[in-house]
Amino acid sequence: MEAARTLIVLEILDELMERDLRRQRVYRDKCNPFDQSEEEFINYFRMSKSTAWYVIESLRNDLSNRSISRHALSPEEKVLCALLFYGSGTYQRFAGNDRYLGLSQSSVSRCVNDVSSAINSKMLPLWIQFFSSKEHQSKTKMEFNLKFGFPGIIGAIDCTHVAIVAPNNTQEYQSSIYMNTKSFFSINVQIICDVNMRILNINAKYPGSTQAAFIWRHSAIRNALLANNEAGSWLIGDSGYPLEPWLMTPISNADEDSSSARYNYAHTQARNTIEQCIVLLKSRFRCCQRSRQLHYSPEKAGLIINACAVLHNICIHHNVRHFPIEELDEDIAWGPIPQDNGTNSLRDNAVALRNSLLMTRFS
Repeated sequence: MEAARTLIVLEILDELMERDLRRQRVYRDKCNPFDQSEEEFINYFRMSKSTAWYVIESLRNDLSNRSISRHALSPEEKVLCALLFYGSGTYQRFAGNDRYLGLSQSSVSRCVNDVSSAINSKMLPLWIQFFSSKEHQSKTKMEFNLKFGFPGIIGAIDCTHVAIVAPNNTQEYQSSIYMNTKSFFSINVQIICDVNMRILNINAKYPGSTQAAFIWRHSAIRNALLANNEAGSWLIGDSGYPLEPWLMTPISNADEDSSSARYNYAHTQARNTIEQCIVLLKSRFRCCQRSRQLHYSPEKAGLIINACAVLHNICIHHNVRHFPIEELDEDIAWGPIPQDNGTNSLRDNAVALRNSLLMTRFS
């Protein structure tokens, strides 16, 4: 009886050793991504080698596995795995014969979760800042003015939908509120950028059915501007936003060749910056495109979207080349410009500011 048990144990150990050898062969046979050319690396991982190493080193302590298993994924593998997913938006490229990683879907999902959480906790506060300094805001206003002839702009604002799978109905989530007006489940993401398409603020917490004006009305940025608005400083947004002293919107029914028409033209040209920013973000990190879907809960999807925004800013800072602009189903369509019919004091103050702007800069 004892001999039989010993034989069984030896057979199990032999099987485990064989599995171990097979796994070691898989790791040895993988290509080292950093041995590839810079161009191929960028095409595959959506950023340069040096930029990828910067992200890896920034997150190394958070991603280092304390497991004694020698087969635990390294921080390098985790970051590259997440980058590959962000860039492709699919698990398809992670099949066992993938020349770089060769991970299972469950391993990929864990990597994406770990890296996204680490980026949100460690890198987002450093790389996405709206109120970074007075000097930066002054520089932003100067750059917008030089490029578009529109003074006072501290950022351009808009929303975009990022598709997700239908959330399960729970106490925390109601799937119906994530269905947007274009009939797909999404998170409606508010983004503010500067003239160089660097993201200054991102809010990826609201379901797809939420209107842009509602997200703005309850945003921390609006509350901060309401409390400490600097005269002659404002965001610019389309007609989906309310006219406020710190948010300039288009003028409806402007007569041709009038100061209002010239204002609208400069406003449109400057506001196009945020639309280009959104398209650039989704062209680089295709997991945010409508043709893909984030197969995560809304909370985890929000972390992924934030992580892509951080990496977008890092790529801009390090001058990583842009990817060709792709045709996106969710490109923003400007709606009709509403009448300026507000009567409250805040609205009146905003109208007075805009009228003064018309007389001094666009008359």
